[in-house]
Amino acid sequence: MKFSRSILASAAAALMIAAVPAHAAIVPASTCSFTDVSGIGLTVTDCSGYYLGNLNNNADFADVKALLQGPPGVGEFPGVDLGAGIDTQVNTSASPVSFGAGFPLFGDTVIGIHWGGGAGGGNTAFYRLTVNNTYTGSFNVVTVNPARGFGGLSNAALYSTQPAVAIPEPETYALMLAGLGAMAFMARRRKLA
Repeated sequence: MKFSRSILASAAAALMIAAVPAHAAIVPASTCSFTDVSGIGLTVTDCSGYYLGNLNNNADFADVKALLQGPPGVGEFPGVDLGAGIDTQVNTSASPVSFGAGFPLFGDTVIGIHWGGGAGGGNTAFYRLTVNNTYTGSFNVVTVNPARGFGGLSNAALYSTQPAVAIPEPETYALMLAGLGAMAFMARRRKLA
């Protein structure tokens, strides 16, 4: 009886440890603001943070992915796919911010912004954006740490973006319909012969 109680206690302890979320190491500091990021051709649709520390690095990626993507209905940004790591990161203390020509933003996009905080540490917040075809290639970011009121912009990371989708020209549809018409004509001609 004594043996089975210790096994049950051990099993219960293991279940409690397993029930702790994967992103338990990420410590919230305060609530982010949709106005931290702005620009032509983009709209902030959601934000998560501010969190303590600089989370824009691949060492913390698994925790960030668990927090933002999470299981369906649990993550901060439902339906987002963050892939296997950060796409790119820029160190900057000035706004506007650009990830460069090699990383065009389009559609459903997730970025992380880190502000330093001096000796007290900094904060990171994550933003889900909708980027359209009028996007100019850069965006504005509040340069003073919004969570603390001091400390400056430190870096920005691109976690996920959709590639621009090519939209066929009307001539492409006309050519496709002409090809289908020619195939129908040939099939009918063979049937009559």
